[in-house]
Amino acid sequence: MPGSTEQFTAIPGTSVPSPLLRELVHIALLGAGALLAGALALWVVEGPVTGVRWLMGGLAGWAFVLWQCHTRLHLNVSTVDNHPFTRLGTANRITLLRGWLIGATAGFLAMLPLQAHTGLLYVPAVFYTVAAALDGLDGFVARRQQQTTRLGTELDTALDAFGLLIAPLFAVFTGKLPAVYLLVSAAYYLFQWGIRWRQQRGRPVYGLPPSQVRRYLAGAQMVLVALALWPPLPGAVSQWFGIALMIPLLLGFCRDWLHVSGRLGTRQEPAA
Repeated sequence: MPGSTEQFTAIPGTSVPSPLLRELVHIALLGAGALLAGALALWVVEGPVTGVRWLMGGLAGWAFVLWQCHTRLHLNVSTVDNHPFTRLGTANRITLLRGWLIGATAGFLAMLPLQAHTGLLYVPAVFYTVAAALDGLDGFVARRQQQTTRLGTELDTALDAFGLLIAPLFAVFTGKLPAVYLLVSAAYYLFQWGIRWRQQRGRPVYGLPPSQVRRYLAGAQMVLVALALWPPLPGAVSQWFGIALMIPLLLGFCRDWLHVSGRLGTRQEPAA
């Protein structure tokens, strides 16, 4: 998982500017309105029960995304000099758009089982494929506009993990990925829980050596899951690819855990 082990501490004396909070509220309402519009469309096409179920699932997913952002708003500061920004910026808005698409995908979990002939299976495939395709664009835009933030770094990682929870769940329930692939979905959350467990017990948590392999492995999972969601790809094919690609990622998490727990690599000062 790219950046999944990066731990940022709160910045002493940093408060969340009111314009930043208002902007997040506006985005929250805009996202909820878009979900309501989608639910009304489903109501007309598939009936009220389908529309309401999708809306409830989508709102739950969107609420989780907003919570992830809200708890990190104090980190909307420059990664270069800790200069605070009073606006989210284009890059973080793109990240939240990715989160909305993943939240909308979560709505389809509430609609299962789906009949393939309705064509609805293509919609979550489109949503998650676009979300995966946008991964990296937010970072590029942030660097281009010289507004790389600690909020963006953490939120991007959190939403990558959320996407690799929601989309694989849908793929497993529709027979496109094996149930064992959900170990990939759980790995990030178990890793973060393990770090907090060590911190709460006063045990040191060591930093990770830089590695591009983590990002490549996570990117490969997103591509795989996006492809698996498309109905034309046979489940027998996507399931075998899922098993093949999950193994190196899980081994990478095991290696990283040995690093952060001090069992592997050169001992250094514990991460903050």
